[in-house]
Amino acid sequence: MRRLTRAATFAGALSMGLLAAPATATIIIVPANSIQGANVLFNDGVQTGATVTGFTNVKPSPLVSFTGSTVGGGDVIRASGGQARIDGALNAATQNPNDTLLLSGLQFGLSNGGTFNNLEFNLFGAGATATAVNFMFTDNMGEVFNFSQALGNGENFFGFQGIDGQSIRTASLSLVGGGIQDVRQIRLNAVPSTMSAVPEPATWAFMLVGFGAVGYSMRKRPNYKFAQAV
Repeated sequence: MRRLTRAATFAGALSMGLLAAPATATIIIVPANSIQGANVLFNDGVQTGATVTGFTNVKPSPLVSFTGSTVGGGDVIRASGGQARIDGALNAATQNPNDTLLLSGLQFGLSNGGTFNNLEFNLFGAGATATAVNFMFTDNMGEVFNFSQALGNGENFFGFQGIDGQSIRTASLSLVGGGIQDVRQIRLNAVPSTMSAVPEPATWAFMLVGFGAVGYSMRKRPNYKFAQAV
């Protein structure tokens, strides 16, 4: 019994120490060509509004919701049918009826509140005015990860991935120095709803206490001996 008490005391102290440390999980930036995610698509036609919604080409697919902002044009964005491409609202100040306002920011996530474990997209036409981009990701446990990257002319591919059990709940990008023409070629892999998050350290500690108690009780099980009649 004394050994069991000592084991429980040790595990309790271990759990208190682990409470001070977060579960091990990380969101990292990776080469975009290392990700083979599902394509985000939009229905035929053009969506215009403060929120536009797409889906992936993997069934069943959760809806993917996008909100954003434009340079001098408020929060109305457009989504073209087919493979995901999001740009600003039509720019009525120009002679070309197809000109759109530059995007200054974009936020998105799964409409059902789920998460995805990797993400790829292309910031197109960034060199026109924007010189850099700030990314912010919220993970499945509410922790925030920030990245800043310079932008070049034309295409700018980026990839992000959750490791050590991590997944992404929301993604946000904010342009520095101006805007971009559009965000396109968005790919992600939704995490199945049956998958759980990284167990918290305290959970591991209490599991250890339980395993230790069970093991000790099995080791110290009484060994009854019965006398045989002569």
